[in-house]
Amino acid sequence: MKGYHNRIAWIDLNKREVKFKPLDERDAADFLGGASLGAAYLARLTDGKTDPLGPENPLMFMTGPFTASGVPATSRHDVISLSPLTGIFGESNSGGSFGWQLKSCGYDGLVITGRSEKPVVLVIDPDRITFRDSEDLWGMDVWAADERLKAEIDPDGVTALIGPAGEKLVKVASISHDGRHTRSAGRCGMGAVMGSKRLKGLIALSRGKAKTEIANPEALKNSITEALKLIRERLGPFSQMGTPGGVINYDKMGNLPFDNWRVAQCTPIAEKTTGTTMKETIWVSRAGCKLCAIHCGRLVQNPEGPFALDGVQEGPEYETLAAFGSLCMNDSLPAIAKANEYCNRFGLDTISTGSIIAFAMECREKGLISDEDLEGVDLGFGKPEGMVEMVKRIALRQGKLATLLGEGSREAARVIGRGAEEYAIHVKGLEFPMHDPRFSWGHAISYSTGNRGACHLSSLAHPFELGVPLPEMGYDKPYPGRQREGKAQWTIHLQHVMTILDSLSICKFTMLSNALSVSHFREWLGQITGRERSLEEFMALGERAFTLKRMINNRRGVTRKDDILPPRFRTLKKRGGTIDLDVPALLPMLSDYYELRGWTEEGRPKPETISRLGLEAFKGQ
Repeated sequence: MKGYHNRIAWIDLNKREVKFKPLDERDAADFLGGASLGAAYLARLTDGKTDPLGPENPLMFMTGPFTASGVPATSRHDVISLSPLTGIFGESNSGGSFGWQLKSCGYDGLVITGRSEKPVVLVIDPDRITFRDSEDLWGMDVWAADERLKAEIDPDGVTALIGPAGEKLVKVASISHDGRHTRSAGRCGMGAVMGSKRLKGLIALSRGKAKTEIANPEALKNSITEALKLIRERLGPFSQMGTPGGVINYDKMGNLPFDNWRVAQCTPIAEKTTGTTMKETIWVSRAGCKLCAIHCGRLVQNPEGPFALDGVQEGPEYETLAAFGSLCMNDSLPAIAKANEYCNRFGLDTISTGSIIAFAMECREKGLISDEDLEGVDLGFGKPEGMVEMVKRIALRQGKLATLLGEGSREAARVIGRGAEEYAIHVKGLEFPMHDPRFSWGHAISYSTGNRGACHLSSLAHPFELGVPLPEMGYDKPYPGRQREGKAQWTIHLQHVMTILDSLSICKFTMLSNALSVSHFREWLGQITGRERSLEEFMALGERAFTLKRMINNRRGVTRKDDILPPRFRTLKKRGGTIDLDVPALLPMLSDYYELRGWTEEGRPKPETISRLGLEAFKGQ
């Protein structure tokens, strides 16, 4: 099969045994790779009773046919498993260098099962995969473990590691890649799955130089050359600052969250935490994923003060700036950078961690958490010292409250009780990303129906509402952000596109500013694999995988009752300053959505939908 190495490594940690199996041609044709292929394996290997932290729950690292192919912005991979945070389908996408190097070592993916008796690191070599006993690394933070592994094994190797949070099974634990130039598989608690398997990490060796066969290399090369011109021209301004530039813009539009989503606008905080301020203070240089033409990352340093950083490191992006900034009413950029450092080193998802801390701040404000519960931490809105300290305590499970918060906001609210559920901002257990569904009704639908829970990347709706058309889908202009009519169909199209991008695997930022389009991706897939697909066949790839993930969730107990926004977004209009936004018309839009998807009123794919998508084999799984 062109575009693939036709090799999946199946790794049994119980037996410390590795088997190399070919990639099934039907699976490659139906699911491509990445999170979609991972979903197919997950559907076969788990059931409704599988414990996400049990040895039977598989952990998968998957690349796609675009990975390391020469297509721009494709040094990406997906991590797939049942989520210990939500209990349902979990996936987390990451950039950096690991996906590229895994593919270059000759693997399309890894399926890891069982639980090691002792802590272990997988050493991924082009010829074999070996097990390094790693009791000496257990307890180390990510950066220290990365440095030791590289010094011992391969200075140019690429690591994927958990920190103490993953080891201690904190349910918002992440997987950190690339050492202090951190790229994270942050969402869904994948780091806790690794910790449950006593898998400290993986290192892909730099001697891997394998290339997959391309069906039409000359045509692909020519097409990429033209596409790079578009990327540099249209994404040039974005690349200069990356996502941090969004802070001040989203404050003006009403997309930026404040005060645990209660306040509509607070420009002074936004001005102190936006990308321009970062450039004037802690910014060192631009950074990016391997061989990426966009280069939207940034390195920062801050050698002085109470929030001094440990050297030059990857700086916070928009989601982190908002989660530890405006959401917590914190205007200290150094404090945000320090919280980001702790998350990268200890292995925590910045989005969930910031959201959980904002939840705890509101619980304290409402008298549901006492000073005694806080054990000396002065936790409150606008108090950066307490916020940063709580990040560390959550990662290390220091204290009863921090341990509870590490279970996620849904579980913490259940235990705290007395109305705390009102302040826990999540869908299906996954905390909100930093985009307001009152601003983007596309996000209102995709947060509610996203297969991993509240996820802006399920549809990436807001840029398409602001300025990006979808001409292949019949939308020659951006779709209005707060319009009920037609919103369900439009959101479904976007969910399918984004599902495909996570299968290929390519960065979604390539679609910003009308740089790349669905036509580029469809053309490149044909040039790489040699199989031409009509637009309808191409889009069916997204619908098939999205539906399969829903089927996995149905057997885990997810139905219509779970496709709902938190109370705050159903009743509280976003008003203040220059912002005046109504709550989304969610229920009628969901009614449209279910009908268009071919789901029952309970939110289950109908038998004819399953049959049309060729998913009958998964019905009993």
